[in-house]
Amino acid sequence: MLDRLGWTREEARAFLERWEKMRALATSGDAVERGAFERTLRSLGLRPDGVRSSRDVPADARGGQAEGRRSRPPSDYREQFKAYTQGTAGE
Repeated sequence: MLDRLGWTREEARAFLERWEKMRALATSGDAVERGAFERTLRSLGLRPDGVRSSRDVPADARGGQAEGRRSRPPSDYREQFKAYTQGTAGE
């Protein structure tokens, strides 16, 4: 994993310490810290606790709306997708 990330053991340890500190502050009840934590999760493509995907909802509760669901492109293609949508927006 360290090789894939290009990190040293010290960098990984520092990351984990920062992450644990941020998680602890987010659960402390401070709205500002919780918001920062949730923004960080979203920037990583993750969801905060309590946010459910439409996949988590039973099919009978969706009311036939499952077909119109949109999702984000994979992170590897996000910039290309953005350029495409901006290029086609004027047409």
